[in-house]
Amino acid sequence: MGYKEFFPFGTKSIEIIFNCNECGEEIVSEEHSIPHPNYLAEKASDSHNGITVNECCESCGAEYEININVGYGDAYVEIDDVEDDDILEIIEHQEEEDDEYYNDQIDSILSTTNYYDIFFNEIENLKSLNDVDLRNNSLQKTLLRQIYSSTISCLEDYLSSTLVFEVFNSEDNFKNFVKTNPKIKDRKFSLNEIYDELGKIEDVVKKELLDVIYHDLPKVRNMYQDSLKIKFPEIGDLMQIIKTRHDMVHRNGKNKEGKIIEINEATIDDVISKVSEFVLQLESKIRPEEKMKGVIN
Repeated sequence: MGYKEFFPFGTKSIEIIFNCNECGEEIVSEEHSIPHPNYLAEKASDSHNGITVNECCESCGAEYEININVGYGDAYVEIDDVEDDDILEIIEHQEEEDDEYYNDQIDSILSTTNYYDIFFNEIENLKSLNDVDLRNNSLQKTLLRQIYSSTISCLEDYLSSTLVFEVFNSEDNFKNFVKTNPKIKDRKFSLNEIYDELGKIEDVVKKELLDVIYHDLPKVRNMYQDSLKIKFPEIGDLMQIIKTRHDMVHRNGKNKEGKIIEINEATIDDVISKVSEFVLQLESKIRPEEKMKGVIN
């Protein structure tokens, strides 16, 4: 089953572009309205509402069942009989944009500079939680899943805040982002619109930076490398961790085959260590002149 996430905030409908598993032709779905999340849910992991739609390949007639799921802070599609890489793009059709939301988010990020310290302080808290013994096996497993997921959330927060800060605090980085971001650099407009478009460019960049899913590491890697002109650390280990986290959050702790994913305190220690080392490496490339903290033990 193929899986791909999209950003739900302000999105009213989506089109899905994917490859037919039978003939290889590219399929562009109809525009489908997305469901609202379950706002009565107490936990984000329980907030997903889903709908099922069907699409047909015009070339060979193959039929596909597509599940569209939306929660508080994330959304994704799953398509039977295709692989993840076969889902090429999800086109988001937006409601009227809320500029105040984007401005407030950017202002909040730019008002802080110690994202590195914030990350490691929160990681220390997660390490302490991992040492807690609840003396209840069921509750302990729930706690471990939450710590696992929160570790990736800390990574996402660091990656998003750092990139926003670096892009908006350097004219060169800002220009690099505009010149390399696919959704910006390929925009077409006539010369008589150039001043209007220039006046909008800062708002456009804000939206593109905030609408990124920051655990989509291949995409984030490209943005960092293109904008900051640095080499991104290796992401192989983290991609597997993120995949496991997705199963735990969206499949209630089971993998695609329905098998329970077993984790323990040692698993959490390993995840925290790998995520922390990744952030250390990235920070040393962004600010090599500053003294880095030692690897968290």
